[in-house]
Amino acid sequence: MAVTMKDVRAALDPDEPDYQEAAKLGAEALPHLEVLVSSDDSMLASKATYLASLIKDAKSAEIVGRAARSDDPAVRVAAAAAAANLAASSASAVLLQLVTDRDPGVRKVARATVPDKPSAKLAEKLEALKAAPEPLGEAAAAPGRPSFVTGLMPGEAGEDMPGGTRSMMPGEQPSGMPGEQQKMPGE
Repeated sequence: MAVTMKDVRAALDPDEPDYQEAAKLGAEALPHLEVLVSSDDSMLASKATYLASLIKDAKSAEIVGRAARSDDPAVRVAAAAAAANLAASSASAVLLQLVTDRDPGVRKVARATVPDKPSAKLAEKLEALKAAPEPLGEAAAAPGRPSFVTGLMPGEAGEDMPGGTRSMMPGEQPSGMPGEQQKMPGE
């Protein structure tokens, strides 16, 4: 029985698809997933990207690669996460562009998804990133503002500021979230 777009949509329409079950649609679903990855619906495109990565076929890596070139950062994040399901060489090809993506969320997921044995090109790029600060771009390079980031967003990690203090999100109080350092009622 041929896999139709209706079959693929039925598998992806739930808020939390059963990806393992959906992957059983097999390679016949890939042309439909390719169409969905390019759609304007970022949620559906993200789900299609991840599902494509679970189907063991050469075309799967091409579809994840297409998602990695999307204008939508949510779809690029899905591509970065989906790379974990690809062979190391295919994952490296996808992640090569995403580890330096303009969106910090995409970069974070891409860098967390690097395979144990990345391609030489990806390994070289990652080494270069360790050696040099990351540029923010022209808009951020204003007088009094640093022209680089350390790879962390404010509040992402403790002990990341000089003197051992934790960086804060705008409006965050030094004590953290209410109840973090205090006992809750009834404790």
